[in-house]
Amino acid sequence: MTQTTLRAAPKTEAVEYARRAATRAMRTWALLEREEQVTAIVAELVANAVRHAGTTLELRLSHQDGRVRIEVRDRAARLPRLIVPGPMDEAHRGLLIVDEYAENWGAEPVPGGKVVWAEVTV
Repeated sequence: MTQTTLRAAPKTEAVEYARRAATRAMRTWALLEREEQVTAIVAELVANAVRHAGTTLELRLSHQDGRVRIEVRDRAARLPRLIVPGPMDEAHRGLLIVDEYAENWGAEPVPGGKVVWAEVTV
């Protein structure tokens, strides 16, 4: 298994740092065909952590057994839920993107917060 980790403050810049880390990882792992999917998922999960949790967060990407697993851990206990937005609603689209790009995704409570994860087959 290979992995990369990024810790970030709950600031909007964290999304760009996370996207760059995901891009580097996917290129290092020679997985360019799934780079766009993984970076989109990373951006959405990190943006949700910044916006809704407002706590220090940790991004972990791992590559093993033909899949990339994306995990974003924060210190908020509230689990995310998929909401289908109305046609004029400009919010609530992040998890729809994750749901579209990931083969599997979910959220789990952990001591001191939660982990939201997604997996992409490569």
